[in-house]
Amino acid sequence: MPVLLDVLVEEMGRLVRDPLPKWTDYNPTGGDIGQLEQNSLKNNTFDKMALKNQVWDAYKAGTKKCIGKECEYGIVVALLGDGAQIPLRDWGLIFKWFGKPTGGGKWKVFWFGSEVKREFPDTGSPMGPEHVNGGYTTRCSSDGIFIYRLEEATRVLVHELIHAACLDPDPAKTTIPVLEANTETWAELLLVAFRSKGNWAKAQKLWAAQRKWIQETNGRAAAAHNVKGENDYAWRYLNGRAHVYERLGFDLGTAIGANNIQSSRFTTPDLD
Repeated sequence: MPVLLDVLVEEMGRLVRDPLPKWTDYNPTGGDIGQLEQNSLKNNTFDKMALKNQVWDAYKAGTKKCIGKECEYGIVVALLGDGAQIPLRDWGLIFKWFGKPTGGGKWKVFWFGSEVKREFPDTGSPMGPEHVNGGYTTRCSSDGIFIYRLEEATRVLVHELIHAACLDPDPAKTTIPVLEANTETWAELLLVAFRSKGNWAKAQKLWAAQRKWIQETNGRAAAAHNVKGENDYAWRYLNGRAHVYERLGFDLGTAIGANNIQSSRFTTPDLD
């Protein structure tokens, strides 16, 4: 297992031995509800299928409920359907791992629980935001992280926290596709370490599964959808990762053109 992942797993082992953050009920304010409504109607640069708006309409119709939870490090306001719940233990530890925002206060997450999953388009069709995106935030800000799928919500939280905590590359010194490829690679490595709970053997198994998943999704993106470089939208989240992993000392092997793979999610389901 690469040395970098060893270090992250060791750090996670220390974190899970610490006391867990304690969650309490949080009563969403009028401002919170306003944020949900406003964001359900805008920021569709990424949310091409208007998933946030669909969830908001379901909430207004009474088929999704608004849930608020708060811990020392963060606040979560979620619109969720029956059977869905906020993964409080996981998210509490992730908030603790990142610490409090530099400017004080707490991280605030708004979660629109859409059941729509990421899927590749038909062979030969280009890939766009509707096939890959699931969240957004403002860089170097604790004003709000917005997540709009149930699928991979924890990975998206880590990815957006990297942006919000100003831990991503400086956009004045790199292109947006390269910035996103770096952020996504680190999010995946942090998630592997997080799911390992500090267990090296489990981390090795998870990394092997993720490595294979990257080979297959990158392979399909390149072979079936011509994702080759920065000008291809999905490169920043899928194929662009390969360059970052290689720079960090990870051998991904050869991409596998698996056209039978339909899911375009970024991480193996083993990391859920």
